[in-house]
Amino acid sequence: MSDRKLVKIQRRVATSLSEWKDPHGHGKFSENGSVNGVEVDSEGAVKIAITPLRAHCPCCLLDLGKLRTHLLGKKTITSVHIEIVNIPAAERWTKSINA
Repeated sequence: MSDRKLVKIQRRVATSLSEWKDPHGHGKFSENGSVNGVEVDSEGAVKIAITPLRAHCPCCLLDLGKLRTHLLGKKTITSVHIEIVNIPAAERWTKSINA
């Protein structure tokens, strides 16, 4: 994939994350500190590390699943993996969201 296409994917991901709002009214992900890191590789695979503001809230889990589906619908994004970090049993959340 060319550098130009990689930049396009990075912009799409950045725009989506900057517009995506926390389901509990804590503002946009870009403003509330939920996103810990984003990686986009040259094949179109996206990896995002997120700390939900409310640990173990079912609607947060569903919302992150919707975010993943939203990103997968974007052109040239081939895969999305959301890694939940900094909460107890984060691996269970990660597995549920990415199933």
